[in-house]
Amino acid sequence: MTTVRPGTEADFEVAVAVWQESDTARRGRPAAPDVEEIVRSRLGVPGTWLTVAERDGQVVGVTFAQPARADDGAGEEIPGLCHLSMVFVLPAHWGHGVGAALLDDTLTEAVRRGYHGIQLWTHEDNERSQRLYTRRGFAREGRTKIADADGGLIGIWSRAL
Repeated sequence: MTTVRPGTEADFEVAVAVWQESDTARRGRPAAPDVEEIVRSRLGVPGTWLTVAERDGQVVGVTFAQPARADDGAGEEIPGLCHLSMVFVLPAHWGHGVGAALLDDTLTEAVRRGYHGIQLWTHEDNERSQRLYTRRGFAREGRTKIADADGGLIGIWSRAL
């Protein structure tokens, strides 16, 4: 059984480890070290939140959300819009509802925090994630860009809350 709970500072290192393992499995290679530093730098920033999923006491998935910002994250906060920065599940737990449980909890928390919409970027070739987002009411916005980290094409998805 999957248990979802708010993440704490004590979960930051395991959240990074879950991200690394999941991202490496999906892409077939580890992310560049500067990407890991970007992930670490976002954890614990005021207004952000981490959610973790556990099975048998082990963290098997994480989401990370924060206020959305204009200019693809470089500008001012966009009132009422949440940005879902991370949804990662350990590969051994893919297809077992962990991502769905995490996403549902994150959407509920976003509403509780007063957000009216939520957005995320995902790789255009990440069909597994896209199926999950579609089932949870997200839709492609049609805008894409090259991901700085790996050169892959990413697209923005969003939904109302």
